[in-house]
Amino acid sequence: MFYNGAKKEAIKRLKNAQKSYNEIGQKGNNCALRLYESRKKAASAIDRIEKYVNTLANTPKEFMRDVADVKLKIQDFNEAVRIERENSANIIKGASMASSGILAGSGVAVLGPTAAMAIATTFGTASTGAAIASLSGAAATNAALAWLGGGALAAGGGGMAAGNALLALAGPIGWGIAGVLIVGGGALASSKNKKAAEDAHNCAIDIEKKISVLKPKVKKLQLLFDRTEQLRKSLEITSMVNLYPNDYSKFTVEQKQVLGTLINNTKTMGLLINEKIS
Repeated sequence: MFYNGAKKEAIKRLKNAQKSYNEIGQKGNNCALRLYESRKKAASAIDRIEKYVNTLANTPKEFMRDVADVKLKIQDFNEAVRIERENSANIIKGASMASSGILAGSGVAVLGPTAAMAIATTFGTASTGAAIASLSGAAATNAALAWLGGGALAAGGGGMAAGNALLALAGPIGWGIAGVLIVGGGALASSKNKKAAEDAHNCAIDIEKKISVLKPKVKKLQLLFDRTEQLRKSLEITSMVNLYPNDYSKFTVEQKQVLGTLINNTKTMGLLINEKIS
C-alpha cells in the first residue's frame, strides 16, 4: 500500500481544484449571459434614441451623425442578435442527448444560440479568424462552439455536469481541460498508487494555474457588466419624449444639456457593447 496516503491526498486536491474551477467558470458563464442581455437592451435603447433624434425638429446634425456612427459601430453585435433570434429554436449538439443534459459517455456541453452569441460577443473571434457575428445560421453557432475549444468540450468521463460549467469546461479563454474528469470515471482510483498520485498531483496543479488566470478575467467580466448596466439605465428617453418640445430650437438650456449628455452616453455605450474580455 505504498503511496496510498499520497494518492488519497492528491485525488482530494484534484477534486477540490475541479470544484473551484467549476464554480468560477459557472460564475463567469452566468455573467457573460447577463452582459449579453444588458447589451441587447442597450442596443434597443440606441434604436429608440436614433428614432427620437431623427424625428426631432431642428436636431443638430452632429447629434444625428453621432448616433449613426454608434449604430455602425455596433452593427456586428446587432447581427449576432439577429443570428441568435433566427436560431433560437436550434440547440447545438453532437449526438442524441441523454436526459442528464450531457452527451452519453462524452460530457459534451449543450450550447444554444443565446449562449453561443453571448460568448462570441464577449470573448472574441472564431478560430478561423472571422468575426463570429459576421457568420450566419448554423455556421455562427458552430463557429462559437469550435472557438470555445476546438472540440475540447468532449471531456471524457463523468464527474462534473458539463452543462453547469460551459465557460470553465470549454474555456472561452481558449482552454480545454479534457483530462481532468478522469477522477469521476474512476481511472485514478483504480490506478497504481504512485502513478495515480503523480497524475492527480500534476493535474491539480494544472487546474490551479488555470484558476489563477481565470479569476481576474471573470472579475473583469463582472466589472464590464456593472459598467454596461449602469450606463444603460442612463439611456432612458421616456421623459424627453413625453415632456420635451418636439422642436430642438424650443429646448431650454438645461434640456439641451440633458440631450447632449444622452448623446455622449450613447457614444460611450457603443464602445462598451464592442468591448471584449481578453
